[in-house]
Amino acid sequence: MKKLLIYGCGYPSITSLIKYLNSRGEDWQIEGYLDDTKFGKEDQYFGYPIIGDEASIPQFVEQGYYFFNNVASSPKNMHTVSQKLARHDAKICTLIFSEPPDLDLDTIKVGEGSIISPQVIVGAGVTFGRNVIIRQKSIISHDSNIGDYCFVGPNVGIMGGVKIGKETFIGAKAIVRENVAIGKNCVIGMGAVVTKDVPDNTTVVGNPAKSLEQLKNNKNGKDTTVENPSKTLFITNN
Repeated sequence: MKKLLIYGCGYPSITSLIKYLNSRGEDWQIEGYLDDTKFGKEDQYFGYPIIGDEASIPQFVEQGYYFFNNVASSPKNMHTVSQKLARHDAKICTLIFSEPPDLDLDTIKVGEGSIISPQVIVGAGVTFGRNVIIRQKSIISHDSNIGDYCFVGPNVGIMGGVKIGKETFIGAKAIVRENVAIGKNCVIGMGAVVTKDVPDNTTVVGNPAKSLEQLKNNKNGKDTTVENPSKTLFITNN
């Protein structure tokens, strides 16, 4: 079996998902977790040992381990962990839960280190970048392109021909209209309905989705910006 280390004690269901993959013919042996915060302070995470941190990467690479980036607290943190692994030429695990006819693997492309969760429907001609996370029951329609280090929460609907830039976070139950372009490093709030293009580095919320700056201006100069929007408007995976 291929020995697998999970980097980051962030998403506890990942071990159950890998067990399910093994029941369908995959060959992964979960050896435990690497975690830069919990290592040395906690022994286990959901039944698996925490056996190292960033400093441990070289020894496990030398021993032939595979790694999966399980850090999803933010796209930037996902990117940071990916860079740590890349510096040591770590072998990266890609997890695709293909449930015919939900995914046609002959027509889609999935980048290294990504995870396409169960009950996700993907249309023809979709491209996923590296280290993309797609949570359960989302729909990604035909000819869409999801950039590197993007996070798509559960029950999201992305229509056909959508382009999403790298390091963008899309909260649960958001909907993105066909042929919309969302820039890099954006945040799409939970339940937002995106009907127009979203520029780089923009946070949008609501139906139809508007930027926080637009909402502020629409209140006759009253500042309605939340001090830390991620606490109230968006799903995070800490």
